Amino acid sequence: MIIIQHITTLWSKYSRGMPDAVKRNAVPHKLLLPDAPQPLPHIFAHKVIAEELNDFQLKQTTLFPEPAQQYWSFQFQQQADQLEILFTFSWSEHGAPDRGSYSRLLFSLKQNQTGVFSINGRFSSYDDQYYALHSVNLGFVDRFQDNLFLTQTPEHNVDLRAPLF
Repeated sequence: MIIIQHITTLWSKYSRGMPDAVKRNAVPHKLLLPDAPQPLPHIFAHKVIAEELNDFQLKQTTLFPEPAQQYWSFQFQQQADQLEILFTFSWSEHGAPDRGSYSRLLFSLKQNQTGVFSINGRFSSYDDQYYALHSVNLGFVDRFQDNLFLTQTPEHNVDLRAPLF
């Protein structure tokens, strides 16, 4: 089973500095997982969004992505007891600056291991800019645990965050 916790923080120039940056920076990078359905899906995704527009309150949903080989910008290749996680950068999904628009292996997880991926970006429109931070916890497990990302130390941590301003 693949468990994903995808936490996205969205803000504008108004939350770049104090005092609103305190609220933005207080958004957690890992949380307790919501209850999983029975039977368990192959991929369980816990999507969390914290936006400046609602004072960085957490909006949470669960998803069960199909096909089971991908979610968001990740592709999954499973070999028996190992899961390879690949990532493809996209300007429209991840914003500036460019991090190379090609698929790359982030890491491989063995059964009951976890990994963390982070990326941020700047997006521009004709009259404004906004920013996004994606913190993604990934687990390849044989059973569901709601505290997986809170109790287990990740085996891998890939950080593609870049200076945005």
